[in-house]
Amino acid sequence: MARILPLGGALAAWWLVVWAFELPHFILPGPDRVLITLIERHAQLLFHGSVTAAEILAGLGLGGALGFLTACALATSEPLKRATLPFLVMSQALPVFALAPLLMLWFGYGFASKLAMTTLIVYFPVTAATLSGFRAMPDGWHDTFISLHAKQWSLFWRVRLPLALPHAFSGLRIAASVAPIGAVVGEWVGSSSGLGYLMLHANGRGQTDLMFAALVVLCIEAVVIWTVVSRLTRRLDQRLNVSSLP
Repeated sequence: MARILPLGGALAAWWLVVWAFELPHFILPGPDRVLITLIERHAQLLFHGSVTAAEILAGLGLGGALGFLTACALATSEPLKRATLPFLVMSQALPVFALAPLLMLWFGYGFASKLAMTTLIVYFPVTAATLSGFRAMPDGWHDTFISLHAKQWSLFWRVRLPLALPHAFSGLRIAASVAPIGAVVGEWVGSSSGLGYLMLHANGRGQTDLMFAALVVLCIEAVVIWTVVSRLTRRLDQRLNVSSLP
């Protein structure tokens, strides 16, 4: 009920704005018109929605894996970290959206360019969060293990990695919330399918109802993907905490 009430309030406010200002449907369609479009064009919306969902999930998986492995490599080599970290930070100063035309040129207008865009957006949050987890080990612990002549790889697997995993999960949850941006921006720049393509196509033809329907489907996909990732990572985090108890 606590989640339904805000949604109902937003729909009521949406309908009220359309009714009070007598807005034409090509400027702002009412919720009823969008619902009718969702029903009438459900096959088309499902097809394009499945394409965008595949791009989001693939980019989230690939970007998350690359970000995690990069953080592990940087955490095990201080010289590599000093040499690489500035370039990672600089890469974030360059808007990923500016790279979209280049990605289209290099990878074409198919799935690969959307995967590359989503991967780039996902990569840095996971890398940064996992690195912060590797730095979470207190200095006293490190000195203690060194005095006990513990091997570096044993220290990494038994202490540093378990401490970093909750931070990696947190970064993955953040990445899940921004991954749809990469897929949709890639589709806006150039594609023949996907919700971003459908929104541009509908906008060019003045089909505002269809454009809003595609936006609704995108919002639902984003919420579902974030919810699933959030619940899975929290369960894994809880299991790790339980397994680490004496």
